[in-house]
Amino acid sequence: MYGDIAIAGGGQALISFKTSTSKDATVTKLIIDTVDKVGEVASWGQNNDYPQKLLANLRLNGAGLSGLKVLAKTHYGSGFVLAKETFENNKRIISQQSIKQYPDINEFWVRNQMKRFWLETIKDLEYWSLAFPEYILSNDYKTVNRIKRQQTANCRFSVMNEVTGGIENVYLSQKWAQGIDVASKYVSTIPLVDSYWSADEVREYCKANKIHNFVRPMFYPLVDESYYPRAEWHAVNDNGWFNIANSIPKFKEAIFNNQINIKYTIEVNEDYFSRKYKEDWETFDAEKRDAIRKAFVDEVDTALRDPAKAGGSIMSIAYKDDAGTPQPGLKITSVDDKYKEGSYLPEASAANSEILFALGVDPSLIGAGIPGGKLGAGSGSDKRESFLILSALCKTNRETTLEPFEFIQQYNGWDATLIGGFEDTILTTLDKNPTGSQKAAQL
Repeated sequence: MYGDIAIAGGGQALISFKTSTSKDATVTKLIIDTVDKVGEVASWGQNNDYPQKLLANLRLNGAGLSGLKVLAKTHYGSGFVLAKETFENNKRIISQQSIKQYPDINEFWVRNQMKRFWLETIKDLEYWSLAFPEYILSNDYKTVNRIKRQQTANCRFSVMNEVTGGIENVYLSQKWAQGIDVASKYVSTIPLVDSYWSADEVREYCKANKIHNFVRPMFYPLVDESYYPRAEWHAVNDNGWFNIANSIPKFKEAIFNNQINIKYTIEVNEDYFSRKYKEDWETFDAEKRDAIRKAFVDEVDTALRDPAKAGGSIMSIAYKDDAGTPQPGLKITSVDDKYKEGSYLPEASAANSEILFALGVDPSLIGAGIPGGKLGAGSGSDKRESFLILSALCKTNRETTLEPFEFIQQYNGWDATLIGGFEDTILTTLDKNPTGSQKAAQL
């Protein structure tokens, strides 16, 4: 996968599988050419700017942003909890513990602002299925003193070493979309260690190579991806649903800004004025005639606009032309609105539904009705059951999120009977619990 287990992206690579860092490690190699790279950087997307382009589309889409927020908050639940695992009569017993009971762990938690670290890491995993925690070791390599989240969108893997089959570095920059390479002053380099190595193997490797800080990537299971996982929900960015959902508001805004909003056309026959004013009409100069015409149209327009006159009448003279055919002096025609209220909203709804489906978020959780169903945001039962299902599905994601805790626990020698987890908020009905919720940890 990474480190000594490497798969190069977008094309072909040298793939190396190694069971450990010791001399008796077994290695299987497939040697082919790497084609998808920008200098020493394994390109993320054709121009090494896939995260930046995806985020630009995402930030215009409320359904996508809300869906990801639901995923991240459900994943975090009520936060990290510590528990002790014991066995009695072959029965597993879990008892929740306070972090403050363990001075070393509590000091590490406070020093590294772990609540923030978990929130940031979970967001990276839900957005990218990939996270880059950076670990900082003590001078004697005996303990992990600090851990810091590096933003996934700013991280790139180095092209793997075709001799060892390992990815050796992570490059960090906010300017990948500008086409920079590793030689730029805006790029930082962080050593990478294989996330499949044990704590002892990592300590041995860091001592041998004098490494005091490194990235140990964490990721959701891959299918056939290369360096960078492709989160399932990225499909809606790649297949165009994001573009459809985001283009409709722009289109409707352009209609509102540019169309002439005319409700009626008013036609006044010139004979109306000559018949009304008779021989005086011929004596009026052009300026007075225009003023009379304008005053009449303004009067009619006011009558049509005034809500207080709704349902009222407008008087107009009717007359016969030279052929004896009746002619109205005034004709009012309603103008059909070619862009009726709600136009293109079904397309927008379909696009946003596709986005939520890709995210795996029930629309009722963000206040939307079930696509194709009745209007409304769903009942309380719909929301509760959808939330409980989503929380249950977080089990495997949370196991990935717990990798830093388990690694540091092994590295620093914390109590091996302790286990970490994330506490669910389980929604209930008020007749079962007056608060409407209860807590349960996935351990």
